[in-house]
Amino acid sequence: MYRHHPDWIIASLLFLVFTTATASEPIDIEADQAEFDERSGTSFFQGDVQLQRGTLSITADKITLYRVNKRLERTVAEGHPARYTQKTPQGGEIRAEAEKIEYFATKEELHMTGKARLWHDKNRFSGERIIYHIRSDKVQADSNDSGKQRVHAIIYPDENNK
Repeated sequence: MYRHHPDWIIASLLFLVFTTATASEPIDIEADQAEFDERSGTSFFQGDVQLQRGTLSITADKITLYRVNKRLERTVAEGHPARYTQKTPQGGEIRAEAEKIEYFATKEELHMTGKARLWHDKNRFSGERIIYHIRSDKVQADSNDSGKQRVHAIIYPDENNK
């Protein structure tokens, strides 16, 4: 069953796990509209969506949460652009923006497509597609199929990456 809640602040979506560090924190979501389908485990938010959980923040035109057994499997944020930010345990910051950002909870990966950009502290990456492996701190970037947009990276030596 779907419920529409225009102009409501949607809060208290508990038991969804974005990262180990924020697993016990409640999720606070604001949007112009929301739809919940408990049977399929999906929650859909549309219209200037703002999601906050601990140090994690996502803003987008729309966000869809996919859950299995009340545990988050995947989050899809779409916008022009969708934006993701999170503080790291070391005190740094991860920022990302793209037309589409998918977060895979079990793999702890961010997949960004469409004018993707990623900032890891001072380091910067851009391309048509970027995959960020959170656990291993690994970045993969691809250009578009036509080869017109190339991957671009600016990497600072560790001693200056503060």
